[in-house]
Amino acid sequence: MSSDPRGGSFTLHVAETPQLVSIARTLVAEYAALPHTVGRWPTAAADIAALPGPYVPPNGVLLVALEAGQVGEPTPEIALGCGALGALSTPRVAELKRIYVRPHARGRGLGKAITLALIEWADALGFDRVRLDTAPELMVARALYTQLGFIPIPPYREGLLADAVCMERAVRV
Repeated sequence: MSSDPRGGSFTLHVAETPQLVSIARTLVAEYAALPHTVGRWPTAAADIAALPGPYVPPNGVLLVALEAGQVGEPTPEIALGCGALGALSTPRVAELKRIYVRPHARGRGLGKAITLALIEWADALGFDRVRLDTAPELMVARALYTQLGFIPIPPYREGLLADAVCMERAVRV
Protein backbone atom coordinates (compact mmCIF):
# COMPACT_ATOMS: atom_id res chain seq x y z
CA MET A 1 0.00 0.00 0.00
CA SER A 2 1.20 3.50 -0.77
CA SER A 3 0.19 6.73 0.88
CA ASP A 4 -1.47 9.55 -0.95
CA PRO A 5 -0.27 13.00 0.22
CA ARG A 6 -3.90 14.15 0.02
CA GLY A 7 -4.93 11.61 2.67
CA GLY A 8 -5.97 8.55 0.67
CA SER A 9 -4.08 5.44 -0.25
CA PHE A 10 -3.79 3.00 -3.11
CA THR A 11 -2.55 -0.52 -3.69
CA LEU A 12 -0.65 -2.00 -6.60
CA HIS A 13 -1.74 -5.39 -7.92
CA VAL A 14 -0.30 -7.75 -10.51
CA ALA A 15 -2.95 -8.18 -13.21
CA GLU A 16 -3.14 -11.95 -12.93
CA THR A 17 -6.87 -12.47 -12.43
CA PRO A 18 -9.52 -12.03 -15.13
CA GLN A 19 -10.94 -9.01 -13.25
CA LEU A 20 -7.57 -7.27 -13.00
CA VAL A 21 -6.69 -8.02 -16.63
CA SER A 22 -10.04 -6.54 -17.66
CA ILE A 23 -9.33 -3.43 -15.59
CA ALA A 24 -5.87 -3.15 -17.14
CA ARG A 25 -7.43 -3.35 -20.62
CA THR A 26 -9.86 -0.57 -19.70
CA LEU A 27 -7.04 1.64 -18.44
CA VAL A 28 -4.77 0.99 -21.44
CA ALA A 29 -7.70 1.72 -23.77
CA GLU A 30 -8.14 5.09 -22.02
CA TYR A 31 -4.41 5.72 -22.49
CA ALA A 32 -4.67 4.79 -26.19
CA ALA A 33 -7.45 7.37 -26.63
CA LEU A 34 -5.36 10.28 -25.30
CA PRO A 35 -4.44 12.97 -27.84
CA HIS A 36 -0.71 12.27 -27.66
CA THR A 37 -1.34 8.58 -28.39
CA VAL A 38 -4.06 8.64 -31.05
CA GLY A 39 -2.52 7.87 -34.41
CA ARG A 40 0.86 7.06 -32.85
CA TRP A 41 0.02 3.51 -31.77
CA PRO A 42 -1.39 1.74 -34.84
CA THR A 43 -1.69 -1.68 -33.16
CA ALA A 44 -3.44 -0.42 -30.01
CA ALA A 45 -6.65 -2.47 -30.36
CA ALA A 46 -4.77 -5.72 -30.96
CA ASP A 47 -2.24 -5.01 -28.22
CA ILE A 48 -4.98 -4.24 -25.70
CA ALA A 49 -6.91 -7.39 -26.60
CA ALA A 50 -3.70 -9.43 -26.14
CA LEU A 51 -3.07 -8.20 -22.58
CA PRO A 52 -1.43 -9.34 -20.42
CA GLY A 53 0.51 -10.59 -23.48
CA PRO A 54 4.25 -10.06 -23.03
CA TYR A 55 3.81 -8.58 -19.56
CA VAL A 56 3.82 -11.76 -17.48
CA PRO A 57 6.54 -13.29 -15.32
CA PRO A 58 9.27 -14.34 -15.90
CA ASN A 59 9.61 -11.81 -18.75
CA GLY A 60 7.53 -8.97 -17.34
CA VAL A 61 4.57 -7.85 -15.29
CA LEU A 62 1.37 -5.83 -15.68
CA LEU A 63 0.37 -3.73 -12.66
CA VAL A 64 -2.90 -2.03 -11.76
CA ALA A 65 -3.27 0.67 -9.08
CA LEU A 66 -6.54 0.57 -7.12
CA GLU A 67 -8.04 2.69 -4.37
CA ALA A 68 -7.14 1.03 -1.08
CA GLY A 69 -9.74 -0.25 1.31
CA GLN A 70 -12.18 -1.56 -1.29
CA VAL A 71 -14.10 -4.71 -0.40
CA GLY A 72 -15.00 -7.43 -2.89
CA GLU A 73 -13.95 -7.92 -6.49
CA PRO A 74 -12.05 -5.00 -8.03
CA THR A 75 -14.05 -2.92 -10.51
CA PRO A 76 -12.97 -0.41 -13.15
CA GLU A 77 -14.43 2.42 -11.06
CA ILE A 78 -11.81 2.02 -8.33
CA ALA A 79 -8.92 1.73 -10.78
CA LEU A 80 -6.45 4.62 -10.69
CA GLY A 81 -3.69 3.64 -13.11
CA CYS A 82 -1.48 0.96 -14.58
CA GLY A 83 1.94 0.16 -15.97
CA ALA A 84 3.78 -2.72 -17.61
CA LEU A 85 7.27 -4.16 -17.85
CA GLY A 86 8.38 -6.36 -20.71
CA ALA A 87 11.63 -7.92 -21.87
CA LEU A 88 13.47 -6.42 -24.82
CA SER A 89 15.54 -8.43 -27.28
CA THR A 90 18.67 -6.94 -25.72
CA PRO A 91 19.73 -9.34 -22.94
CA ARG A 92 18.95 -8.24 -19.38
CA VAL A 93 17.18 -5.06 -20.58
CA ALA A 94 13.46 -4.47 -20.03
CA GLU A 95 11.05 -1.82 -21.22
CA LEU A 96 8.51 0.15 -19.20
CA LYS A 97 5.23 0.58 -21.08
CA ARG A 98 1.67 1.81 -20.62
CA ILE A 99 2.32 3.86 -17.50
CA TYR A 100 -0.96 5.72 -17.13
CA VAL A 101 -2.74 7.49 -14.28
CA ARG A 102 -6.34 8.58 -14.67
CA PRO A 103 -6.74 12.38 -14.64
CA HIS A 104 -8.69 12.46 -11.35
CA ALA A 105 -5.91 10.49 -9.62
CA ARG A 106 -2.94 12.57 -10.76
CA GLY A 107 -0.87 14.40 -8.17
CA ARG A 108 -1.07 11.51 -5.70
CA GLY A 109 2.30 9.94 -6.45
CA LEU A 110 0.85 7.10 -8.47
CA GLY A 111 3.05 7.58 -11.52
CA LYS A 112 6.13 7.46 -9.33
CA ALA A 113 4.85 4.46 -7.35
CA ILE A 114 4.01 2.50 -10.50
CA THR A 115 7.36 3.33 -12.11
CA LEU A 116 9.33 2.36 -8.99
CA ALA A 117 7.33 -0.86 -8.60
CA LEU A 118 8.10 -1.79 -12.21
CA ILE A 119 11.80 -1.15 -11.58
CA GLU A 120 11.62 -3.40 -8.50
CA TRP A 121 9.99 -6.09 -10.64
CA ALA A 122 12.77 -5.67 -13.22
CA ASP A 123 15.30 -6.31 -10.46
CA ALA A 124 13.40 -9.36 -9.17
CA LEU A 125 13.20 -10.77 -12.71
CA GLY A 126 16.94 -10.35 -13.27
CA PHE A 127 17.08 -7.32 -15.55
CA ASP A 128 19.98 -4.86 -15.26
CA ARG A 129 18.54 -1.87 -17.16
CA VAL A 130 15.11 -0.46 -17.98
CA ARG A 131 14.22 1.69 -20.96
CA LEU A 132 11.15 3.64 -21.96
CA ASP A 133 9.89 5.94 -24.64
CA THR A 134 7.48 8.80 -24.13
CA ALA A 135 5.91 11.59 -26.13
CA PRO A 136 7.85 14.87 -26.16
CA GLU A 137 4.81 16.83 -24.93
CA LEU A 138 4.50 14.78 -21.71
CA MET A 139 6.66 17.15 -19.68
CA VAL A 140 5.45 15.98 -16.25
CA ALA A 141 6.23 12.35 -17.09
CA ARG A 142 9.62 13.26 -18.50
CA ALA A 143 10.43 15.27 -15.35
CA LEU A 144 9.44 12.29 -13.18
CA TYR A 145 11.64 9.92 -15.18
CA THR A 146 14.57 12.33 -14.89
CA GLN A 147 13.98 12.61 -11.13
CA LEU A 148 14.08 8.81 -10.94
CA GLY A 149 17.48 8.68 -12.65
CA PHE A 150 16.54 8.03 -16.27
CA ILE A 151 18.82 9.61 -18.86
CA PRO A 152 18.12 10.31 -22.54
CA ILE A 153 19.30 7.68 -25.02
CA PRO A 154 18.96 7.26 -28.79
CA PRO A 155 16.02 5.18 -30.10
CA TYR A 156 16.54 1.64 -28.84
CA ARG A 157 14.25 -0.50 -30.99
CA GLU A 158 12.34 -0.61 -34.25
CA GLY A 159 8.85 0.85 -34.34
CA LEU A 160 9.43 3.93 -32.20
CA LEU A 161 8.17 7.21 -33.57
CA ALA A 162 10.75 9.65 -34.86
CA ASP A 163 9.93 12.18 -32.12
CA ALA A 164 9.84 9.70 -29.23
CA VAL A 165 11.90 10.67 -26.21
CA CYS A 166 13.85 7.57 -25.18
CA MET A 167 15.33 7.12 -21.71
CA GLU A 168 17.17 4.48 -19.69
CA ARG A 169 18.41 3.79 -16.19
CA ALA A 170 20.11 1.03 -14.25
CA VAL A 171 17.77 -1.12 -12.22
CA ARG A 172 20.04 -1.00 -9.20
CA VAL A 173 21.44 2.46 -8.43
